[in-house]
Order: sequence, then C-alpha cells, then structure tokens
Amino acid sequence: MKLLMPALALSMSLAAGPALAGFNGPSDALQIVNNVQTAAQAPDMTTCVLEGHIVKHTEKNRYVFQDPSGTMTIDVPPHVFRHVDVTPQDTVRITGEIGHGKKAEAQDLHLRVRYIEKIS
Repeated sequence: MKLLMPALALSMSLAAGPALAGFNGPSDALQIVNNVQTAAQAPDMTTCVLEGHIVKHTEKNRYVFQDPSGTMTIDVPPHVFRHVDVTPQDTVRITGEIGHGKKAEAQDLHLRVRYIEKIS
C-alpha cells in the first residue's frame, strides 16, 4: 500500500500535464492591433503587438514607445524586462493591452506590456 500511493500520485501528475492543443475556429475577440496610431483609438483591453523602439524612460514603469505611426506611453513592469537589456537603438516587439487609466477624466492612455522581445 505504501508503494501504491506514490505511484498513483505520480501517474495523476503526469496525466495533468500541459495540453498541446488549442482552439482553431472563429472568435468574437477584437482584432489584434499592430501600430501605435490604431492603438491610440482602441478600447480598453485591446491586445496590441507592436514593433518599434523604446525611446525614453519617463517615470516609474513608464516609457515612451515609438513606431513609424507615432508614439505612446507604455507601462513595463520590471519583471517583464527579465534579463533583456534594451536601448533606444534596439528594435523590440511588445505585447500588451490598452488601458485608459482608472479615472475617466484623466484619459491616461497607455499600453500595459506583458511581454517584450528584442528583435534587433
């Protein structure tokens, strides 16, 4: 009985491993935005995948991001940078969601970055 319990626990943990499949079909989700100009007009929580440059740090976790269509404020928590060093000369791909701030009158448009990748 003592040997049966660990074997049972191991087999259950292996069965609960990660799935290698996903949904392939239509979606009601908003289309992914891929430039700053479109992102500036997008509603809250719109997913954006942008390529460009982080050109300046402004405060705390806030930076200025620029692509050929314009600039916008991005919010990059320290853990998102991980071990990636980025300079204004580096081209990066960032993925995140649009946020307009908590106060309607403030209209603090920014992109909450969840992932960053240096591509050149």
